[in-house]
Amino acid sequence: MYFKIASHQRLLGFPKFQMRLASDEMISILIPVYNEEDILEASLSKVHAYLEERNLAHEVVVVSNGSTDATAVRGRELEARWGWFRFFEIGERGVGRAFAHAVQQARGEYLISLDVDLSFDLRFIDYSVDLLRHADMIVGSKTMGRQRRSLLRILASQAYILCAQMFFDLTVSDYSIGCKSYRRSSLLPIVSQVDVWTGYVFELCLYMNQSGRRLIQVGVDCDDRRASHFSLLHEGFYRYRHLWRCWRNLRRGEGWYGRTVTS
Repeated sequence: MYFKIASHQRLLGFPKFQMRLASDEMISILIPVYNEEDILEASLSKVHAYLEERNLAHEVVVVSNGSTDATAVRGRELEARWGWFRFFEIGERGVGRAFAHAVQQARGEYLISLDVDLSFDLRFIDYSVDLLRHADMIVGSKTMGRQRRSLLRILASQAYILCAQMFFDLTVSDYSIGCKSYRRSSLLPIVSQVDVWTGYVFELCLYMNQSGRRLIQVGVDCDDRRASHFSLLHEGFYRYRHLWRCWRNLRRGEGWYGRTVTS
């Protein structure tokens, strides 16, 4: 089941988000990282300040996957300094693998996945806190908001989204890693099975659709002009090959994302 909401700041008459949590609820911010020693501290401080300003109980969980710089050293230093921050390290690269580990380690029911460069509007956190009361997954969509990215990246994303619509009947308009939020209880039964690379977001959207769970899309603004840590050519090839594998598995009645999983 899908719902779409335009960017909050451009809605007239839309009820103001209350951003309230029950006394026993916590937000877990999940951030997979690879070679981010230079921006780690500043980004985490900004997220923490944003949540503190809203008086939201929270933790920030960072998982480094195969970093070769001093990210792990910096992460452990910050963990020792900040009680709200938890750092984990896995030796192999794989953002999906890092995401799954973060979900398993998280303490909160509301999980919000962000990019460490904070290229998205942090108001996505506000949307997630309110909307996760009514859904299992929230997709922050650049297509529905304003985006400052290279034309090549925009066109490549739109081609991928079109393929997902044509072959899987999905109306989701953003499969990037950042600005996605989830109910932890909805992910725990299946998170160990997700793609270890970047295909896991598509798989989770497919699972939500196939299992009749609720997914809401909101428009988010994006300013992403930083050089990618991924090879865009390799990433494009991988994503389309992953789409083909998912389509083949569904045709064969295979694949965890094609079956209703009891939580």
